[in-house]
Amino acid sequence: MEKKPTSFFTAQGKTAVLLFHAYSGSPNDVRMLSRALEKENYTVYAPLFSGHGTVEPKEILATDFKQWEEDAENAFKFLVQKGYQKIAVFGLSMGGIFAMNLLTKGYPQIIGGGAFCSPLFKTKNNVPENFLLYASQVYERQKIIGDIKAEKLRELKPLVIKQLEKIELFGEKVSQNLAAVKVPIYLAQGGSDEMIDAKTVFKTAAALSRVDVTLAWYAKSGHVITVDSVHQQFEKDVSHFLKKVE
Repeated sequence: MEKKPTSFFTAQGKTAVLLFHAYSGSPNDVRMLSRALEKENYTVYAPLFSGHGTVEPKEILATDFKQWEEDAENAFKFLVQKGYQKIAVFGLSMGGIFAMNLLTKGYPQIIGGGAFCSPLFKTKNNVPENFLLYASQVYERQKIIGDIKAEKLRELKPLVIKQLEKIELFGEKVSQNLAAVKVPIYLAQGGSDEMIDAKTVFKTAAALSRVDVTLAWYAKSGHVITVDSVHQQFEKDVSHFLKKVE
């Protein structure tokens, strides 16, 4: 049996880092970054969004998008309840939209944060195709093949498109509120992003006109920058940014 991904929390230093995973991902998306930050004595919390980490991709699509917004809020509250007064919040792809949403709220505990390859503004994307590819791999690992697999994937397609529309609307809402951000921001973007238009990051940076923005462009990196071949440089850059905002 395949081990299911779960949330993880590693208590280290006084500064906590909240890491949100991508749309069809899990906290495994950010595990390498987490390990690098733990070595630098940061406390790290990477929650698993509702409906994720299961053997049935349909559970992601059956989860109301608002639930993920609530999951993100609850993850932040969890760290506050644990007594952390300095919290940085980041997210990969869709997780970056939730991170930026928290950053617009003006919580006094949040000292900075940002987004990695995150489509805050509407952009050309290959998310539906990639979700179906992910679902296909999940089914194959369970030995679901042939007509049964094809039928399952057919059922998923309209659901993905519908959910993606909600994600885009939420991203738009957050992007319109970026002027409310009062803390330094780190944006990372892979120049060879195969999921979204990489240039969208410049719109996000421009909308953050009132704060110090670090825009790190990784020309050779694809969408999942946290596990790409540039991940070590990326980890160093996130760590450098954190030291600066502390």
